[in-house]
Amino acid sequence: MTPSRFCSPRILWFLLPFFLYPSLGQSAPQSHRPKVALVLSGGGAKGAAHIGVLKVLEKERIPVDIVIGTSMGSYVAGMYALGLSAQEVERLTLSLNWNQGYDDGVSREMLPLRRKQQQDTFQLQTDLGVSDGQVKLPEGLFQGQGMAALLREATGNLPSLNSFDELPIPYRAMATDLETIQPVVLDHGNLALAMQASMSIPAALKPVEIDGRLLGDGGIVNNMPVDLALAMGADHVIAVDISDPLRQREQLTSALDMVSQLVTHLTGLGTQRQIALLRPQDLLIRPKVAAFNVAEFDKMADIVPLGEIAALSQLRQLNALRLSEADWRAYQQEKLSRRAQYSRQPGVYVDRIRLINHSRLSDEVLTELLQVTPGQLQSNAALEAGVKRINALGTFERVTYRLEQQQDENVLVVEAQEKRWGPGYIDFALGVEEDYSSRSQYSLGLAYTLTNLTDWGAEWRNELLGGNDKRVQTELYLPLDKRQRFFTRLVGGYQNETRAYYLNNLPDYQTLGLTYMNLEDTSWQGQLELGWNPAPWAQVALGGRATRSHLSFEGTDDTGRVTSWGYYGRWEHDTLDNAYFPRQGWQWQGEVAYYRPDGDDAFIGDGDWGLSSKLDLTHPWAWERHTLIGRFSWGGTTVDSLNPYFMQDLGGLFNLSGLQRYELNGRYKLFGGLIYHYRLLDNDLGAFKLPIYLGGSLERGGIWRDRHQVSWGSGQLGSSLFVAADTFLGPVYLAYGRAEGGEDSVYLFIGNALSHD
Repeated sequence: MTPSRFCSPRILWFLLPFFLYPSLGQSAPQSHRPKVALVLSGGGAKGAAHIGVLKVLEKERIPVDIVIGTSMGSYVAGMYALGLSAQEVERLTLSLNWNQGYDDGVSREMLPLRRKQQQDTFQLQTDLGVSDGQVKLPEGLFQGQGMAALLREATGNLPSLNSFDELPIPYRAMATDLETIQPVVLDHGNLALAMQASMSIPAALKPVEIDGRLLGDGGIVNNMPVDLALAMGADHVIAVDISDPLRQREQLTSALDMVSQLVTHLTGLGTQRQIALLRPQDLLIRPKVAAFNVAEFDKMADIVPLGEIAALSQLRQLNALRLSEADWRAYQQEKLSRRAQYSRQPGVYVDRIRLINHSRLSDEVLTELLQVTPGQLQSNAALEAGVKRINALGTFERVTYRLEQQQDENVLVVEAQEKRWGPGYIDFALGVEEDYSSRSQYSLGLAYTLTNLTDWGAEWRNELLGGNDKRVQTELYLPLDKRQRFFTRLVGGYQNETRAYYLNNLPDYQTLGLTYMNLEDTSWQGQLELGWNPAPWAQVALGGRATRSHLSFEGTDDTGRVTSWGYYGRWEHDTLDNAYFPRQGWQWQGEVAYYRPDGDDAFIGDGDWGLSSKLDLTHPWAWERHTLIGRFSWGGTTVDSLNPYFMQDLGGLFNLSGLQRYELNGRYKLFGGLIYHYRLLDNDLGAFKLPIYLGGSLERGGIWRDRHQVSWGSGQLGSSLFVAADTFLGPVYLAYGRAEGGEDSVYLFIGNALSHD
């Protein structure tokens, strides 16, 4: 071995624990005292009571030589098996966001720009798949991506072990083979994965595949495995039962209650069989946790003391297992020495990457997204970010990684499983807009995306929107390199839109005593562009667009056809963490276009080539429960046309609130506004969130026909007060707006209706 290799970071990283703890590698001293096994049952958030039991055991100097767990009990048992003290397990457990374990979604700021835009319009992301001509559902409500990340964080990315006997305390987890409904004892491999398998409740969390078997929650077959402790040679067993008692008749008021009662009964039968195996020298502890349910992770701090109370109530029996102070110090020293081999580290040295790719994307695409360079120290945060980048593509059901030691190398094993219910996916859109005066608008939409047509990730997307306005669009998106930096898009579509055209710029119609007329636009469009993604959240594109429209004013003979074609350049940036209630990030979009309209004179003016430009900026500032969102918008065109594509407009909520939508229209726009949110309620249940906001806005802007008229001073003021909710349907707003001059309006928005502003 050369000196440079001997002094490599990987070798020093491996040897560090031996310098810190000289006793490492030495055989543990033999002890003739009885072997004590701790068995922890499953019960979701109620498993925090196990930590209280551990605190009492340590305080009373009760050793644990074997630790076994099922479901949530497997997590607590695994953390204690790592050599952590009861207080350390408590501190770490309470610091974890357990609701995040039941949320597979990638945060919005991590999504590629294309995905952000799709989700903002088609906000009902159902994850319904289309394969072989059939609509298919996912295998579980959650795919376990969030739970896997949470458990990797808890265990510090511990490498896979040949045996869990190598841990400071020998450990076992109980799982269920869902094919045979037989118990499976997990005694080796990746600790976080073993915990996850034991905790994967069928239909809620996707099962985990280990050694070719499909594994789920161990509570199905053995929620408190006393028999396993006896098989491992335990002289004394301390079993902790946190299962629910059967409900009384007056508590059985719904079908869900009946199902829960059945599950409790079946689980209880198995637990009773395990209790029957306890011997006179064994001990059963039953914390009184029935007042809590399995999903109340936010109340775990209140559940921990219940375990302490239950353990203290059995102090006389526990005293029979108490060690002397000298023996306890020796026990603790041995455990700490073994723990040093598995101490949590901020990163890991990776010699080699092994990619297990179960998808139609090329290995090169996934490797580029992972951004891990062999031969370097990789932080845990960087590894998790790489997994999220792959998962953000939206076509994978699970992306996991583990560390394995193979022939003196640290191998990063990354496994990516494409959704087996694809490759086509269906999403929906819903929008409702009501101003209780002149505008009642609704829209329903469906999008179908056929993914991964090429090994670089090409897509064919089709969108259908119906309601007051109608749109049909098809798009072919082709990445041109393995890094998905360059792309081309081919788009075609049809649109039928009716919008109020206020007659402030048409004096001939104003003489008829009309305030506005409905302008119907029926158009066909084709578009071809070439683009570059300098970052996942940014895009630059050059393209050409042609549109043929039929325009008509409702109730008149004024109709005409307008054809326009031209070229554009567009640049976009979006790092907002939420499209409607952001707390961080930037969003800006700019476009410069050169078009020529042609057609009937009444709708196109002089018909010459014209230059159009627009710029939209959004940025939030957040502190505690407050957010202030700044918005700026500019738009202008030298094209003299009534085609809605070229027209600028203001009006509606947050766009000069108090005015009707489209009430101001013309060729030039200047607008600025501030929106304030106060988060009144969080309502955070992991994957299901329903935050409630109170707020208001202040806006100023104007519309002008000629550029020389544009000035900030000649603009109008608008303001609003609102209550809002961020729901699974999208944002819901109930607002009151008032504009300068006394105009006011009440607004109701549901879903993606605001995205049209």
